[in-house]
Amino acid sequence: MFAKNGREIRVVRGRTVTLSLMELHAVEDAVESVSRTYAAKFDLNRTDEWFMLKLQEEVGELTQAFVDLKGMGRDRGLSEEEKREAFGNECADVLAHLLLLARSQGVDLPAAIEAKWLRWAEAAAPPS
Repeated sequence: MFAKNGREIRVVRGRTVTLSLMELHAVEDAVESVSRTYAAKFDLNRTDEWFMLKLQEEVGELTQAFVDLKGMGRDRGLSEEEKREAFGNECADVLAHLLLLARSQGVDLPAAIEAKWLRWAEAAAPPS
């Protein structure tokens, strides 16, 4: 069964998964506030290009953290726990900067996720 309630997607097939896309809007708001404060503190002009290039910078840092996590680069003296934490932190940075870029371009990311990905939620649910 697949039910929609506003932007809430509920998939029921032996288990229940609920995702409220409206919560993503709240995360966007918080990330925007932090970014705006950071930009003011360091006198940064958050242009369209800045949002795109900052995301690219963070993807590069995520790639480096992945290389470290998988032991594919030089030894930086980090423990496995530190490598995993660094990877998680870089994942968070990429997500935050993706949210900022999307917002700067007027993209309603929760709506786009619903239209592009969650329309397949029922088909992807495990059979009961």
